[in-house]
Amino acid sequence: MPQVVYALFEDAKAADQVRADLSRGGKDGPGLDVRPHERRLDANQLPEGATTFGRNLVITTAIASVFFMVTGLVLGLYDVVVGMGPGMGLAIGLITGLVIGVYTAMQAGTRVAKPEILELAPRVSQGAVLLTIEVDTRREADQVVDQLDDRGADTVGIC
Repeated sequence: MPQVVYALFEDAKAADQVRADLSRGGKDGPGLDVRPHERRLDANQLPEGATTFGRNLVITTAIASVFFMVTGLVLGLYDVVVGMGPGMGLAIGLITGLVIGVYTAMQAGTRVAKPEILELAPRVSQGAVLLTIEVDTRREADQVVDQLDDRGADTVGIC
């Protein structure tokens, strides 16, 4: 499972140098995907592992599915749509709920940063730079955390 490492730097130049060093590929660097977040924290720009997007997707899909299944059942029971029975109403309601739930969750603005990153948002708006780095394993994440600690990050963590 991918891990997201985050680091907060008060010095923008130091953050930019760290980003450049970690992004550089080949023999000169690890070639990581480093995303800088300056001035304000936008959860839609964070890696998926640093947000609660997956949880939001499940919740909105479940709510929409239940709502439309009940609606389809009622329409089928009361013969509101000619020829549609309760079973067909449930099936159509389920499909409609799944589609609408997924599309609703995918709309911009449904991502919310995880709590440990949200705590850093006020410092980002005060001029600090937040770097997020997505890596494949926990071992790689621990190595990146050590590098960021050595490079003078104020706050470093894994989420």
